Amino acid sequence: MTNLPLATSPNYKLQTDRLSWGVVELQVTDLKRAANFWMSALGLIKRNSAATSISLGTNKKTLFVLHTGASKAAEPAYTGMYHVAIGVRSQVEFSRLLARLIQLKVRVSPTDHLLAKSLYLIDPDGLEIEIYFETPERFGHFGDVSRGLSMYDSEGRPHNGREPLNVHAELAHTTSANVNADIADDAYIAHIHFKVGNIEPALDWFETLGFSRHLTLTNWGFADMGAGVANTHRLAMNIWAGQNLPAAPNDMARLIRYELIGHDAGLLTNAPLKRDGNILRGCDPTGVDISLRLADSKVD
Repeated sequence: MTNLPLATSPNYKLQTDRLSWGVVELQVTDLKRAANFWMSALGLIKRNSAATSISLGTNKKTLFVLHTGASKAAEPAYTGMYHVAIGVRSQVEFSRLLARLIQLKVRVSPTDHLLAKSLYLIDPDGLEIEIYFETPERFGHFGDVSRGLSMYDSEGRPHNGREPLNVHAELAHTTSANVNADIADDAYIAHIHFKVGNIEPALDWFETLGFSRHLTLTNWGFADMGAGVANTHRLAMNIWAGQNLPAAPNDMARLIRYELIGHDAGLLTNAPLKRDGNILRGCDPTGVDISLRLADSKVD
């Protein structure tokens, strides 16, 4: 058994993360088509638009900026984003979005990760999106992870962390929900899962930003990182498409930039990034641009 602090401990809700995700920027082949898909499938709202970009999010904040610039769809054999996860705060909102996707006939994969429930879908450019609802109360402990992911729920039953969700049970929570409503105002960027060239160097680099190692499944070519709260999934990486892959080409649909928001001033001291006014900027190990700022600072 891996002895890790339980997400169901009494102090779980008192813990806070050192880092959270800000705006995520993606490059697409057809701006109008992409924006229409993200708004229709997910209920995101258009917050701003220009000739070469469209900002999407909730009524209260921007989550994504879609940019023109790609001439071909995403391909797997490059480093960069594997998927981006949109977090929701309630079972009803998670189930409502599942019902929405089914109603729109969007192909979706409902998956039970035990610590969370997930819906996976692909946009028109091959960019993968995850809808993510944390369920730490269902988790008990990890098993022997030397050969892969092994988990036990709060009642001691084994799970592999990748079982299909019971769709009928999930949809039972939508009886009074408006399937066509916009995404909830408290939706957020939950995590980004990256394709990296090598696991260990990438783990080392992201640790300097303030992420912490959670699970490293060497035989599976996968690692997961947290940012303060026990047993939470804030960043992941894999080498499933191969090791030492090149960065994605500039003309491909891809993640081009993301923002991290620090909740601890000490994070700015060790980050391997260059200062630009009130923020730090640089490039991560996958070839994607990154910025880091403190939560109470404003962008110059």
